[in-house]
Amino acid sequence: MDLPIVQYKKHRVAYTVSACIGLGAVCCGYFPYVRNNAASIGGWILIGIGLLTFIGCSWSAIDKSVVLELNHEGIKHKSFFYGWDTLRSYGIRKEIAEGGSFNYLVLYLKTTDEPLDIQLDWLDDHESVPEKMAMYAGAFHISFDGVTKKEV
Repeated sequence: MDLPIVQYKKHRVAYTVSACIGLGAVCCGYFPYVRNNAASIGGWILIGIGLLTFIGCSWSAIDKSVVLELNHEGIKHKSFFYGWDTLRSYGIRKEIAEGGSFNYLVLYLKTTDEPLDIQLDWLDDHESVPEKMAMYAGAFHISFDGVTKKEV
């Protein structure tokens, strides 16, 4: 069975908005100032700041968008990596509060007693995480602790 590499992304709205503002600053610096008057220092400063903002925020939005990845070596969560051989078991937790419900992927590692909780609600296509995780857990013989419900 060939397991696909699955990536779950989180859209970074703040970085995207900042990149658009930086692009707007480039346009505001170029069109009224530099285009008509090449000696305008204010226009060049706006272009420089706008380009730096646009490039930096665009890079951050692209670089930090993948939050959870399931691959053949293990689970990558943000900048941390957990190999399949370090995973003892996993479970799904649904917390029910007055404001709504929250879903977590709970990883029980062999190296620590504390479980690792990964909130799934902010990820794109978070409904498919239990299904994809079950595929990988079956391939690597990792037990499933079940779905627990907790009222907060």
